Amino acid sequence: MNIKEIQALLLKYQNGQCSDEEIAKIHYWYDHLNEDSTVTLSREERENVESRVLDHLKAEIREETIQENVLARTWWQRAVPYLSAAAVVMAICSYVFFGKTVSNPVTKSEQILVQAPADQLLTRHNSSSSTQKIVLEDGSAVTLTPGSKIIYPKKFPKEKREVQLLGDAFFEITKNPDKPFFVYSGKLVTRVLGTSFRIKTSPKGQALEVEVVTGKVSVFENDNSFTDYKADHQSNGVVLTPNQRVTYFPESRHLMTGLVVAPVKASVTADESRLVFNNIAMGSIVEALHKTYGIEIVFANDRLAECTFTGDITDLPLYEKLDLVCGSIGADYEIKGTRILINGRGCE
Repeated sequence: MNIKEIQALLLKYQNGQCSDEEIAKIHYWYDHLNEDSTVTLSREERENVESRVLDHLKAEIREETIQENVLARTWWQRAVPYLSAAAVVMAICSYVFFGKTVSNPVTKSEQILVQAPADQLLTRHNSSSSTQKIVLEDGSAVTLTPGSKIIYPKKFPKEKREVQLLGDAFFEITKNPDKPFFVYSGKLVTRVLGTSFRIKTSPKGQALEVEVVTGKVSVFENDNSFTDYKADHQSNGVVLTPNQRVTYFPESRHLMTGLVVAPVKASVTADESRLVFNNIAMGSIVEALHKTYGIEIVFANDRLAECTFTGDITDLPLYEKLDLVCGSIGADYEIKGTRILINGRGCE
């Protein structure tokens, strides 16, 4: 599969829309993607994980199909009596969420992980159809997607900053080395000092993704969220740099690292630089791309570094840059974990 096919399949998988054949393709790609990894699952463990994921997806597909058929037949009969009441509720919600931020009481069923007195906690739920930006006490900003919720204290304590997320959000964290920032989301904890990143939860909570835009982020399991937690347990965790992401599967407790679908320039300085080359060796071009995007790019054949390229690729997305540069020398590329590998015969 080429890069565009992989991206499309991963998006479908995250949304629970893959067929059995497409899921098999993803597993095949992932197995080859991690050939260079020093930590892998045994064959028995991998088959067990794949079987459970596949069975779960099949069950969800059957359930959704039944529900859609029932809803199509009964929606109108059931909806009419409630239309006027829904209008009143929407009017109240518009005032609450667009008029001001309020301290909403948290339901007893939610386990609050933020360490702060209950009367100091604020809950913000985005019930609108557009994103909402929240500025925290330290100047950090959180952009909530529709349907998402965040719990945070009015004022952060001296030692650390903590928030709890249910849903999807984009974070821009004010840097403070003396006070790390923690985001609790599902069974994961994301720890940062000052950076920007995105947290996404797939439909029905089947997987959770963390994508880094700038800076460095540590992502690890929240041991307190497991009922079978043992003191000597080694938590799963990874460290992410710009344009890297991790997908966490709660059922198997497996972390899969990779690159984001659309890499962005990793700094303001990189954003201002021009990528114009005149008969420049591939080795230098790859180094320039690494500085711009923070992504490691390696050659499968050392002779590829001697090939040259001429052109202006400044305004192209990263993968289109690589399509053009690699195509000009008869090479191609593939994603291997958090790296990009360029394949080809090379030049003399």
